[in-house]
Amino acid sequence: MPKTGRTPEEVRRNTILQAGVQVFLEYGYVNASVDEIVRRAGGSKRTVYKYFGNKEELFAAIIESLAAQMLSPLGAAIDDNSSLQTTLEKLGKAYLDVLLREDSLAIFRTVVSEGQCFPELAKTFFRNGPNAAVVRLSNYLDQQVDNGSLQLSDTHAAARQYFGMIRSDLHMRAALGLEPPTDDEINREVDTAVAMFVREYSV
Repeated sequence: MPKTGRTPEEVRRNTILQAGVQVFLEYGYVNASVDEIVRRAGGSKRTVYKYFGNKEELFAAIIESLAAQMLSPLGAAIDDNSSLQTTLEKLGKAYLDVLLREDSLAIFRTVVSEGQCFPELAKTFFRNGPNAAVVRLSNYLDQQVDNGSLQLSDTHAAARQYFGMIRSDLHMRAALGLEPPTDDEINREVDTAVAMFVREYSV
């Protein structure tokens, strides 16, 4: 067994996933081919289909894998030992850092351009990406309501509002390939969103 503790099957599946990430980000969903994935990962089409069934299921697995990697910094930003304001600041900066990553932007562009023709891909992306981030923040806000730090009736809606303020137009500009936001812009958006959120909901 490999030193990582993973089985050969797990290692093989991950190799195919990583090759799939490269191919889908380079070519988009429609133009990506299983042949190219096999060429990079080695093996055969039969192996790809054994682990993922078809091209759509492979893309869904790639979305889930990337989303898990991208969302892990958000979990690290939520610290029960820090103040609400500090946690929101750390979370906001981590969230923007995730959104503005090149691989995040590439996946977002792919889903937007092809999601209408392949709605299940769009649903997979939304469930494992944006909505998963909202759920994490909502769970944290529930704890803050329970301990008396916040007063609000719908933590899920409040989490959506917070991330919406954080995104501002920074993510759209980056996704469109316009001038990327500066660190000062990011800090300003986060500071403003945190101040508004705390002023509105803090007890």
